[in-house]
Amino acid sequence: MTKRIPIWLGLLALLLAMAAQAPAQEQDQDQASEPAQQQDEGEQAQDEDSDSSGPWIYPTLAVSLIEMGVPVIDVRSAEEVEETGTLAGAEHIPHTEVDELVDFIGDDTARAVILYCGSGRRAARAIDNLRERGYHGMVNAGGYEDLREALQERDEQDGEG
Repeated sequence: MTKRIPIWLGLLALLLAMAAQAPAQEQDQDQASEPAQQQDEGEQAQDEDSDSSGPWIYPTLAVSLIEMGVPVIDVRSAEEVEETGTLAGAEHIPHTEVDELVDFIGDDTARAVILYCGSGRRAARAIDNLRERGYHGMVNAGGYEDLREALQERDEQDGEG
C-alpha cells in the first residue's frame, strides 16, 4: 500500500492540473442520464456555472481511489440516502452542511476526499464551498448511479479473477 501512495499523489496532481487547464471538459462527462439527474434541487440553475465545479473524475477512477482508502462523502439529501443507502462506506453529509464537511475532512486542507451526489452538481457545489475555505484535495465522482455501476463492475471483475 505504501508503494501506491506516490502513484496516487501523482494521479491526484494530474487530475487537478487537468481540471484547471480544461474546465470545458467537465461538461463532457457522461450525460446519458442528464434528464433524470436534473431533479436535484436547484441544479438547473447551476448549469451555467458548472465550469467552476472542481475536478470531476470518471467513476472507475474513483473506484481505484476508494480501493486505496480515500474517504468518500455522499452529499445527497437525507431522503435520497434513506431510499438508496450510500456507496463504498461513504459518510453522509448533505452538500449544504459545509461546516460538517470541514469537520469530517479535518485540518489537512490537501486531504484527498471523494464526493458524489445524484449527478455531480451538488458535489461540485460542496467542493466550491470547501475551496473557498482553503480545502483543495476533493474530487467529484459524479452521480450515485454511475459510481454504483463502477463499483458493481469492479466486484464482478474481482469475482472472475
